[in-house]
Formats: sequence, structure tokens, C-alpha cells
Amino acid sequence: MIYPWMETQWQHWQTLQSRLGHAYLLSGPHGIGIETFVQKLAQSIFCEQHNACGHCSGCHLFVTQQHPDFFHLKIQEDKKEISVDQVRELVYKLNETSHQGGYKVAWVEGPEHLNQSAFNALLKTLEEPAAQTLFILTTHKVGSLPATIISRCQKLNFTTPPIEDALDWLQQANPQADIALLKRALRLNWGAPIAAHQWIELGLFDQDNEWKTALKQMQNVQKTVPQVVEKWLKWEQPQQVFDYFYQWSVSALRAALYKADSDYSDEQIQNWLRFQQACLQAKNSWHANANKQLVMEALCLEWLQIQQSQTPLQSVFAGNLIKGSLA
Repeated sequence: MIYPWMETQWQHWQTLQSRLGHAYLLSGPHGIGIETFVQKLAQSIFCEQHNACGHCSGCHLFVTQQHPDFFHLKIQEDKKEISVDQVRELVYKLNETSHQGGYKVAWVEGPEHLNQSAFNALLKTLEEPAAQTLFILTTHKVGSLPATIISRCQKLNFTTPPIEDALDWLQQANPQADIALLKRALRLNWGAPIAAHQWIELGLFDQDNEWKTALKQMQNVQKTVPQVVEKWLKWEQPQQVFDYFYQWSVSALRAALYKADSDYSDEQIQNWLRFQQACLQAKNSWHANANKQLVMEALCLEWLQIQQSQTPLQSVFAGNLIKGSLA
């Protein structure tokens, strides 16, 4: 399946098949379907018609996940990085003779997770690939990749579709959902339609409502910040709290800047801008080595301060967190 917002890249890929390079880097935001595009791309390599027809033996082997010449390298569930042993195992397989007599395809998902030794091993292979070997690298963080990897790949870049197109697709995928829910799903997932669709399918609108209720309980002193955060930490993806807070700040700033009867002061507007940056910094710290509970509690306390004060506030995330005091 090729999503409507990827048709241009798909057409471009089809023109490349008569003169394939050895490595391609696909980059773009999370939640727009790059992983699905890779599956279709790889299938087209094995397809007898080179268009992922879905009927030939090559397509059948691939769709049923039995194709012996397709390899998927990614970070393992219980690990924090891709190891050199994983890369060596991949290289060993790629140096073997193709089972089907054609291309061998290696999908490296998230090359930014390679440790230094794994990176060096992959780089050497990219410099001297085995015959009829195709590397497909995919990343949502192209800025985290070293130039030595990027320079050895041809690029296919993807972007989030225009909001109108994303909303139209999401509405077709969820015909029973009301427009307000669809818009909320897209906002909370940064305009990425696949991520928004999954958010709806998983029923996370209930989680969103739970988060809103918790804010009221904190504000009315019905629950303490640690009590609220303790419950959030039990969610399957607790880090979504940062996106909820960020979107709250966006709504607050819109109300302050665009409503003619807005009673927000300049100090409050500056506080919301600082809080918006704090949301992003807190999310980055969550994925680093900071204490997750303390990061979330600190953001909640800042949110409460902004509700209760009109004086300029200094975000803890501007300095203390970076220096490690919340680690």
C-alpha cells in the first residue's frame, strides 16, 4: 500500500529501478508510513514485474515473510543500541549467494541507534558492498546521522502531508469518528496521519480525557503532582504527556495572540513560550538519562506555576535539568 502523500516518492523509485544504486536513505517524520513504503519498495525488488504486483512467487514469498534474501536490522526490544554482532551477522548473510538468484535487500531501521563498533562495520560494508546487494536505511532523525553514512546513500525524503490531505485521509479511515476527534488526533500526533489513526484505534482519546481530568485535579488540589504522575507512568507510552502539554501551550498561545478580547498579559505569553520550549526539552530528557518521574513532575509544577502567576518564570528545564540536577 502506498499512501497518497507518498505517490511522488513511489513514482521516483520506479524510475530508479533500471539503474539501482547500492544504498538509499529514507528520512521523514514518525507516523507517516515510511515503514510501509519500505515494505513496498523491497517487494518491488523481488517482484518479477518490478512493481510489487502481489501475484508472482517473489511477491508471495515476501508478503508471507518467507523471502530468504530480505534482512531486517533494527534495535532489539530489550536493548538500547544496535550491536556490532548484529551488523556482523547481517554482513555474513549478505556475502552468501542469493537464494533466488537476484538481489539481497537489507533494511537498516534506525541507523542512529548503531553503537560505534556497529557503525564502523556498517560503514565498511556500505563502502564495499557485495554484488547485487541493496541497503535501505530509514530514520526519523536524519540530523543524528554522521555525514559519512549520509554521503554513501542516495536520498528519498518524506514530509508530513498538508493538514487538509491528512484530515481527508483520516476521515476516510475512521468514518464513524467526529471531526473534532480527528483534528485532536492529528494535533497530538504532529500532523502524522498514520500515528493519528493508531491513536484513535487504540482508544487513546480516553487517555487524553484522563490527562485533562488530572490537570483539573492538580489545579483544584484534589490530587498531588506525584499522585498524578504515578498514574501517568503506568501508561503504555507515558511520554505522550509531553505532547499533550505542548498542544495545551499551543492552544493557550493562540488564545492569547489571536483573540481580540484576550486578557493575557505579555508576561503570561512569555511564560507560555518558555513552557512550550520546556515541553520539548523535557521530552528529549525523557529519552536520555534523566529521572523520568522527576522530569514529569517538574513539568507539572511549571504548568501549575503558570496558572497561578502573571510574573515572569524561569523554567527549570532551561538550566538545571541540562546540568543534571534532575538526573
